[in-house]
This record gives sequence, structure tokens and C-alpha cells, in this order.
Amino acid sequence: MSFADDAEFAAFIGRDHMLPAVTPEAVGRALAGFALPLSAGRDMDWLAMAVRRSLAISLPNISDGPERTSNADIRGELERLAALAGSTWLELFQCDHAADSRLWDHAWHHWDGEGGTDIGDGMVMGEPSDYRRFKAAVAELDWLASFMQEAAKATESQRGPWRQSEEKRLRVQRGQYLAPIYEAAFGQPVSANNFPTDARIKAQTPFMDFYGRMVTLAFGARETANLTEVVKAACQLHRQHPAEFAEGIIPGL
Repeated sequence: MSFADDAEFAAFIGRDHMLPAVTPEAVGRALAGFALPLSAGRDMDWLAMAVRRSLAISLPNISDGPERTSNADIRGELERLAALAGSTWLELFQCDHAADSRLWDHAWHHWDGEGGTDIGDGMVMGEPSDYRRFKAAVAELDWLASFMQEAAKATESQRGPWRQSEEKRLRVQRGQYLAPIYEAAFGQPVSANNFPTDARIKAQTPFMDFYGRMVTLAFGARETANLTEVVKAACQLHRQHPAEFAEGIIPGL
């Protein structure tokens, strides 16, 4: 894969293709009526690029995200396969003597003598290689059943509503990634309050509003669940561990 210039490479690394709806026009529409103006030197093109790339970082792989197969289902599948391997091993281990002899004869008939003992006159004695392979494969089934059963037992249990917990963690992470973009774009530190649960507070903070507008644009309204709790956690993380982006991913940050 080749790239025409550094900007094209940054767009690829920044995963622009994963959130194509986050365009300057769409961000402008989403921010209609927003309380703060953009800082000097910032424009909607830059903000859209920064929002798109900061949020794209949070998109999990299918094997890591909340929608992945649960550990309970993984454990159940491993146990099912272990039982199949174990029962197959037992059936083959208890193979009828006549059937076992037929396997020996078949292997002998097709044996080229490799690995056997030459006793002269073109005669070779020993165990046919295919029959040895058959016995080894049967033994491996016993090992395979034990291996999968041990892996099933070692699979960590996920307690409680783990999908909801991981979805919330993702929402917090997105707020943490958006925090430096907000501060650079609007020249104000991020903050959060207890709106709407505290009747004394009449409005959410600008960062809470910005977060809600941007994640709704990128992912849909469901991403604003637990908004107050999520944004407060994101602000705390931002103060303790500010998000860092690879050099060149978000120019001008």
C-alpha cells in the first residue's frame, strides 16, 4: 500500500474512513446554537478532522468490544467441543478388535516399508507407518479433550451486566479523547456538573453539550446514556491522564 502524501497517510492511520459521516458540514450542523465560538485559528475543517480521528481511535475490534462473544458462551463452546473430542477418543480407543485388525491390514497393504526392519529377501517387519499415525492421532484426541476442558475452566467469569459496563467504559474513553479537542477548539477547560439530576443546576456545561452532540453525530443518540456520570469520569481521567495522540494524527493539537 502506498500513499500520495503525508496527509493521506495520516488520514489512513487516523481511521478517517471509519467515521465518514463526521464531516465539516455535519459538525457545523450538529453545533448549531452551541454556546461557545471557535478559538482564533480554528475552523470547522480542523474540528471535524480532530473529532473524527479522536473518536475513531475508540472503535474497538470485534473481538475486544462489548458486542463480542461472552465468556460464558466461549466456555460453553469449549466444553461442548471437549466432550465431542473425548467421546470420539473413547469410541476409537474401544475400537472392535476386528475393525482394528482391518485398519492394520489396510495400512500394511499400503506401507512402503519406511521405518521398518529389513529382514532380507525384500521382507520388512514392523508397524506400518499409517497405523502408527492412526494410534498417535487417537492419543492426541485424548490430549485435545483435556486441553479444551482446561481452557474452558480457566475462562474468566464475567459478573453482572458486563456489556453495559464495557459500553460505559467506551463512552468515558470517548470523552477522555474529546477533552483535548474541546479545549483546543474553544479555549476553555473541560468541566461537568450534575445537570439534570440536581434541580439547582439549570444547564449542562458546554463540554457536556459538546460531548453529547459529537458522539450522537458519530454513533447515534444511544451513546449519550449516563451522560452526566460519563462526562464527569472523562473529565477526571483527562486531568489525571490526558489522552495522547500519535504525532501527526491531529495536526495543530
